[in-house]
Amino acid sequence: MELITLEQGPASAARSLTADQILALCRRAFGERVVVTSARELGGGTFNTTYLVALADQQVVLRVAPPPGAALSWDEVALMRREIHIQPFFAALAARMPRTLAADFTHQLIDRDYVFQTFLPGERWDHVADALSPGEAGALWEQLGLVTRTIHDTVGSVFGGPHPAPEFPRWSQAVLHRLARSLETISGLGLDGSEMATALAVIRAHTAVLDEIREPRLMHGDLWLYNVLIERGPGGASIAGVIDADRAFWGDPMADWTMFALSMSASPETQPLHDRFWQAYGRPEPTRASAFRAVVYEAMNAGFALPWGARYGDDDLVHRGKRALREAAEALPRLRP
Repeated sequence: MELITLEQGPASAARSLTADQILALCRRAFGERVVVTSARELGGGTFNTTYLVALADQQVVLRVAPPPGAALSWDEVALMRREIHIQPFFAALAARMPRTLAADFTHQLIDRDYVFQTFLPGERWDHVADALSPGEAGALWEQLGLVTRTIHDTVGSVFGGPHPAPEFPRWSQAVLHRLARSLETISGLGLDGSEMATALAVIRAHTAVLDEIREPRLMHGDLWLYNVLIERGPGGASIAGVIDADRAFWGDPMADWTMFALSMSASPETQPLHDRFWQAYGRPEPTRASAFRAVVYEAMNAGFALPWGARYGDDDLVHRGKRALREAAEALPRLRP
């Protein structure tokens, strides 16, 4: 048996794999003769346990889902399986996304789902954002607009999802499902859910506005600086990779996390950069119906942000999530058709 150098990272003992386990997974994926020289646990994630594995001829990424019994929110169940199901629909961006080399959901070797993917070089944008020149930053925001538009241009056949998450024939059904489950999560964490309940009641009475969206579009679900890899060189900065599409789903592109993050991070300082994004993406024509839907999506995404911040001790995210929910609950009655 080869001797693997295993460098453990930030995961707890219950989440980390042993060298023998990693070797067994590699042999199943790449054959009994595979040579594995090292495995290094990567930090920066809060959900999967991720390793950079050095084989004789390449580096690959091993992503391992949480173990049985892990405390998962409703929207975190079967994330890896959902990502595998929807990955072919990211074909237009395939050159800048990890390719799946092997996936195993049998639980025969370990009691967790896992995948091997290609390793993408690059720096995480959020790690180096402060070191970028104004020219580099502007170019990247423009590229992010083009990448987001490329994703949103892919048309699907159902809303919500992907399998095994629930899929719906109408957009309003997917939105109401997500809002109701978020309200359950917020209340279950002991947080005040009254403003979410207020927003949900207004939205339930005006589903026709949501159902004006008849064409499901692909959404990344978590596209922001922390899931973008960049490269810097003499020619400037460019987006080299887009990762972690396990929260992707189908619906109105204006509901994507990217649009919520743009709204939440808006300030006089960020405005010129956000303008570059919208110039590349194409700013939608505002209407009364789109204004109503935009506030619905603010509530929907705040319903994810608030519990996440509470569970992981991000007080700033909790504060911003509460503020977004309060503002949505106040605005929806004024904007309803």
